[in-house]
Amino acid sequence: MGRTLSRAEQAHLDDILPNLFGYHLLQVGSIGDRLFAASRILHRAVMAIGANQDVSDAALCAEPERLPISGDSLDALILYHTLEFAQDPHQVLREAERTLVPEGHVVVLGFNPRSPMGVRRMLHRRRNAVPWCGRFLSLPRLRDWLRLLGFDVVSCHRLFFLPPVQRARLLERLGFLESWGRRWWPFMGGAYVLVGRKKVSTLTPIKPRWRPRRSIVSGLADPASQNFLRSGVLREWESNEQG
Repeated sequence: MGRTLSRAEQAHLDDILPNLFGYHLLQVGSIGDRLFAASRILHRAVMAIGANQDVSDAALCAEPERLPISGDSLDALILYHTLEFAQDPHQVLREAERTLVPEGHVVVLGFNPRSPMGVRRMLHRRRNAVPWCGRFLSLPRLRDWLRLLGFDVVSCHRLFFLPPVQRARLLERLGFLESWGRRWWPFMGGAYVLVGRKKVSTLTPIKPRWRPRRSIVSGLADPASQNFLRSGVLREWESNEQG
């Protein structure tokens, strides 16, 4: 089941990522796979989550609730089933909003609790096994969270309409359910791929009536300009590409 689902997710990412542009992309989770292979973005990296994952193939290791990336630095962020296993999924999305540039995109891959996958999770005996130990996040709730954080939901694709069983031959025989499900019962897809775009602030600046005080200290960058400085990780990406 895992391989069948991974292939379906990768196929959707291969259609989505070529349409996202920029300079920096970060993939959170799925260390063994380079999900961004179809992306045109030049600087791409994978982040391992916590100390339990193999970090040999990862550019950095951190918690998704505290990304070691400076604000307004990423053009695209892939959250590969990150929200289901995060301690605070809403904080993960807040970090996505903080680190993405205006018009940057977040790509969220998740499991649908209102599907056969969700039913099996409820009935599974080994609730501590992956992915059944995760807290599946419904699409309506995810959309609400993203909108509250200032994102537009660009697209949402539901997939994996097959029964969640570990029988490869049976899944191959039932492959026709994918096309049937997309047409007749799209809300029953076991997984989804959602793309959100960070809105650009359209606030109109108001000219102050008072005269600002002159700074008595020169040569120091103000806090606003420091927000545009890239983190050491991004500098390392660029140096590796140039070298």
